[in-house]
Amino acid sequence: MKILIVASNMVHIKNFHPPYISAFRDAGHEVSVMASGEGADFDIPFKKRAFSFKNLRLSFLIKKIIKREGFDAIFLHTTLAAFWTRFALKGLKNRPVVINTVHGYLFSEHSSFIKRKLYLMAERIVRKKTDYIAVMNEDDLKIARDNKLALNEPFLINGMGVDLSRTEDSERHEFDGKLRLVYVGEISKRKNQIFLVKSLLKLDNAILTLVGDGDERKNLEAFASKNGISDRLVITGFTKNVKSHLENADIYVSASTIEGLPFNIMEAMSAKMPIVASNIKGQKDLLPKDCLYTLNDEEQFISLVRKTALGKREYDLEKYKLDRVLCENVRIYLDKIQ
Repeated sequence: MKILIVASNMVHIKNFHPPYISAFRDAGHEVSVMASGEGADFDIPFKKRAFSFKNLRLSFLIKKIIKREGFDAIFLHTTLAAFWTRFALKGLKNRPVVINTVHGYLFSEHSSFIKRKLYLMAERIVRKKTDYIAVMNEDDLKIARDNKLALNEPFLINGMGVDLSRTEDSERHEFDGKLRLVYVGEISKRKNQIFLVKSLLKLDNAILTLVGDGDERKNLEAFASKNGISDRLVITGFTKNVKSHLENADIYVSASTIEGLPFNIMEAMSAKMPIVASNIKGQKDLLPKDCLYTLNDEEQFISLVRKTALGKREYDLEKYKLDRVLCENVRIYLDKIQ
C-alpha cells in the first residue's frame, strides 16, 4: 500500500516518526512524508495561524498531490496539518483511509469557551473525512467520543513510544541548600513557564532552569529582571544535553496548561526525579496524584514543592517504551487500513 504521513513540520517527523517509517517500509509498504521543511517528499509550508488564507490555498495543492499519487492511507499528526489535509479531501472520490493521531487536542476544560468552540467546530467540519482517531489520554478520548469526531470509534494508544536512553541511569546531585527546579520544553504560553518564574518570588531558596527556547523567552527574562530574580532563572536555549540538567536538579516541575502524553514528563520519570506538575490531561495520565497540583494554583504548587521529598523516585514506564509501543501502534494502524 501507499502510505502518506503528514505533520506540520519536519521537526515533528524527525522527533517521532523514523522508527514508524522504517517499520511500515519493512512490512512492504511505500511511505511518503508531507510536511514543511527539508527532507519532506512533499514540502508544504503550513502557516502557524490555523485559519490562515495561505493554508486554504495550500489545501488545493494538498488535494492535487493526494489525487495524483493515489495513496491508500493517510496518517495525520499535529493539529494544523491534520485539519487542512482532511479539509483538502472534501469532494475527492475514492479517498484514502484516514487515521488522525491526536497528540493532544489544543483545548480542555481549562480553555476558554470561545477556544473550545472554535477547535470543536474545526474538528466537526472534517469529521466525515476522519475514519479513525487515535488519542493519547483519557480526556481526549472522551472529547473524541462525546463529539463523534470520527466515522468509527476512537481508540487510545500509549503515545508514540519513548526512547529513554537519554535519561536512564541518571544520578541525583547532593542537595546544597539551594532548591534546584528544572523544566524541559518549548518556552510558550501553552507551557506556562511564567507561572514557574513567578513562583521564585515566594521560593526564596529556589533556582529555576528552563531547558529550551521559544517565543516567550524575552517576556520571562524581562519579568525576572524587573523583580530582581534574574540570578535565580537560567534559560539554556535549545540543547540535546537534557540528562545533565536533570541530574543537577532536585525537582522536575511543570505548569503546562494542555498536553497529550508529555515526553518531557516521561524523561523526568525515567530519570527517577521527584515531580510536581499541573493536574491536566496527559500529565495526570502518567503521574501519581501526590505529584499533581491544580493548574495555576500558586499556593498549592509552592506547598507541594516544599514538602516533596528529594532524591530518587520510582515510576512504571514499561508500557510507554518505544519498542513496545512501536509494535502495538504499527499493528493497529495496519489493521485499520487493510
